[in-house]
Amino acid sequence: MTRSILAQWAQIQRKLAGLANHTLEQHGSTAWSPNADVYESADDVVVKMELSGVPAESIRILLENRVLLVEGLRRDPHSGESAAGYRFRQMEIEYGPFRRVIEMPFAVDGDNARARMQSGILFIRLPRARQATGQKICVMMETEL
Repeated sequence: MTRSILAQWAQIQRKLAGLANHTLEQHGSTAWSPNADVYESADDVVVKMELSGVPAESIRILLENRVLLVEGLRRDPHSGESAAGYRFRQMEIEYGPFRRVIEMPFAVDGDNARARMQSGILFIRLPRARQATGQKICVMMETEL
């Protein structure tokens, strides 16, 4: 039992650390924030985001200046009538609209940015730009062949 409490406390700390690393723009918003890993190399930035159960077509990825915005919606497949007669004992999975804002460590080339979903993980690759541009770019999701 102690191990479970420690694991839950560690998860809360990770969530709080993630909140400290991105801007909270809409106070009182009901949007949840998915977990993300950000890797930087000399050539690019890779963002991995946990989005299990989110269809690729419901994800919107925008890039403006050095700020990446990922937002969308995860629907609860067991809500409404399918949940009738059940009492919730534990609820940890977040549903509804989500929003995550991540500042890039350097200017990125949005025209050559790529995104794909694989096994519930969103992968976004953002190549380093030769010069900063102020344009707003919608990153398109790659489709599987």
